[in-house]
Amino acid sequence: MSRLTYLGDVWARRPVWPRRFRPRGRDVVLLYHRISDDPSPDPGGMVVPPSLFRQHMTALGEWFEVVSATDIRRPRERPTVAITLDDGYLDNLEQAAPVLRELGLPATFFIVADALDGSAPAGSPEEYWWDRLEHLLLDDGPGPASLVLRVGRRRVLLDTSGPAARSHSYAALTAALHRRPPEGVREVVSRLEDVWRRAVPCDRHRRMTAPQVRELGRDPLFDIGSHTCSHASLATLSRARSRAELEGSRASLETLLGVRPTLLAYPYGAPGTVARRNARQARAAGYDAAFVNVAGPVEGADRHALPRITVGRWTVDHLHRAVTAWRPR
Repeated sequence: MSRLTYLGDVWARRPVWPRRFRPRGRDVVLLYHRISDDPSPDPGGMVVPPSLFRQHMTALGEWFEVVSATDIRRPRERPTVAITLDDGYLDNLEQAAPVLRELGLPATFFIVADALDGSAPAGSPEEYWWDRLEHLLLDDGPGPASLVLRVGRRRVLLDTSGPAARSHSYAALTAALHRRPPEGVREVVSRLEDVWRRAVPCDRHRRMTAPQVRELGRDPLFDIGSHTCSHASLATLSRARSRAELEGSRASLETLLGVRPTLLAYPYGAPGTVARRNARQARAAGYDAAFVNVAGPVEGADRHALPRITVGRWTVDHLHRAVTAWRPR
């Protein structure tokens, strides 16, 4: 749905922002991040083991017609589902793509343009900031047992006295940083690195290189979408900077792939990290559709604010409940 807004001498459609409780519907989009057997703590809920991912994909193929995210809004006789994976981790190529190919399931990989090998500005870190925080807060090592950190107007207590406390501190800090501008995030992470000094890049957080993304995009089963240039929270940026993130990532990926991406996934995608003006900017930048991380069906949603269900280390029964929660009774 969208509403008409009068802009000078024309009427334009203004995106209606998704609520947490969507209308009834049967067509959904799923979001995965990392597909890995990594045994490390996962307080962010980003890791799904390959064997479980295979179970998910097999079940989805039985319950739905699996379609490309480009086609999720086209009406079909059967309920439809689209599979998306964010952030361009190498395990998406090594673990997820072979399963999807074997089962013949289409998927969209949303790529952060500046994170690609050779695309990042000089001196950029080899890991995303939330992965660096994993090393700082979850890995064992010397450092204070607790620390009070100011993040904007908030004070966050970081307690690293035990595994449960570490996981809670990680979740609290990442939630606060999701709604901070990039420079604010860098300041906090750098401050913590000065305190703990153990943010050493590791293989489990490796990202795909530009040639690997190009090769993935050549597979007719797969689409490459934009996840902006730097994975910044767009709502925290000026209009000019957020527009540059949307337009610049699309141009960079076009140079790499030879085709211009038509799909966008907003970084973080949660309320407070993306604003209505960003949806208008995405439409103006030429994206056919854009996705937020608010659970629900796509029916009734604006095409530049389409919901996605973030999937974790769920049983197949849990997955079934999540993907059928909004079906008409």
